[in-house]
Amino acid sequence: MTLVSGPDVSPLESLTPEERAWIVEDEKRWRRAYAIAAEHRGTDAGGIYRVLRNLEKTPTERLRAGLMHGRLFSSQSR
Repeated sequence: MTLVSGPDVSPLESLTPEERAWIVEDEKRWRRAYAIAAEHRGTDAGGIYRVLRNLEKTPTERLRAGLMHGRLFSSQSR
């Protein structure tokens, strides 16, 4: 990654095309999460964002993450 700086340079210009594409898609996910939360009072946009991210994962990836999450919290409660 080449760092480019200056008053007229966008921070996105220092990213690779793959990084820029990820940022653009991530921003779309956040906008969608905020739009859904706006329609359902009291709903956390961050939680909706996490759900949208998880829906992009394969079932195996979701299962692995859930098992790791459960293992982490079960060891903390002892």
